[in-house]
Amino acid sequence: MTLLYVEDEDVARMAVGAFLKRQVGTLLLAKDGQDGLEQFQMHHPDIVVSDLEMPVMNGMQMVHKMRELDNGTPIIITTAYDDEAHACPEADRVIIKPIMFNDLLASILDCIAERAARAN
Repeated sequence: MTLLYVEDEDVARMAVGAFLKRQVGTLLLAKDGQDGLEQFQMHHPDIVVSDLEMPVMNGMQMVHKMRELDNGTPIIITTAYDDEAHACPEADRVIIKPIMFNDLLASILDCIAERAARAN
């Protein structure tokens, strides 16, 4: 499985990235929404995990553009905000920060299972 993790905070990207690297076959890291979109287009990951508030292109804009390119890729949003203004209806899951690794892994596995079920 190839997973794209998009996070603008270096410490979070490295910490969560280190956890994810042990869980997936290939891990792609991106530092903002524009970088994430470019990697999405180049590598066609199986799943995307992304922060919402980022510079250059925020997570909502990135997710919208990804959905225009491929509506089937599962997308999990991570955010510190739990309000209507930060809702991302195009995402498959939303995880409120701080990220609990077990919750993140469960969400990833659920999304992959749902995608496989839709394919059958």
